[in-house]
Amino acid sequence: MSIGREGQNLIFLISQPRAGSTMTQRILGSHSNIYTVSEPWLMLHPVYGLRNEGYDAEYNAIWAKNITKQFFQTIPNHEETYFQGLRKMYSYIYNTALSISNKNYFLDKTPRYYWIISEINHTFPEANLIILLRNPLAVFVSIITTWADEKWSNLEDFKHDLTKAPKLLVEGINNLGKNCQTIHYEKLIAQPHAEINRICQAIGLEFFPEMIEYGINNSTQWKCG
Repeated sequence: MSIGREGQNLIFLISQPRAGSTMTQRILGSHSNIYTVSEPWLMLHPVYGLRNEGYDAEYNAIWAKNITKQFFQTIPNHEETYFQGLRKMYSYIYNTALSISNKNYFLDKTPRYYWIISEINHTFPEANLIILLRNPLAVFVSIITTWADEKWSNLEDFKHDLTKAPKLLVEGINNLGKNCQTIHYEKLIAQPHAEINRICQAIGLEFFPEMIEYGINNSTQWKCG
């Protein structure tokens, strides 16, 4: 079994950074049928190719975006052709990653996909989207103590993670409705078996209680997480 063109057998885990996403990824990645790696960040680049802002390049990114959109007006299906191309290219990439694992599901945990939730769902409508929420104040404290070295001036690097991500995550949940699963970090900590069992059922996988012992089952060192 492999990842289908519409995203079958593909799982996305999206959250604020420092919201418990690596822990959740480790638990799910302990399943005998789920393969996952350090944060890929794969989908951000192609999606932003059609965005009006938010990225820069050595070439003129705004010109490139405008001319690209003009090009798509000259071909059938216009920008939908672009997303059809993304499905072909990225399903191939995800399948290539999955092929070395002898497993059937690939989990892409990239917190900053909170910027592109709707585009991910549009590209892979059959994928399993999991949105993880944590009290934003707890995220703030974690960023301060872990990344900002307790210096307020360093928060500039994480301003979007703190100020925009919570709203975008909630908007994603409201817009996707039944097309996504929601996990609350606080509930996951309090009731790990019940929450992971619920997510496994939504994906269509059997829950194994030993998944919760993720520190025992998965010792891989990752660059991110």
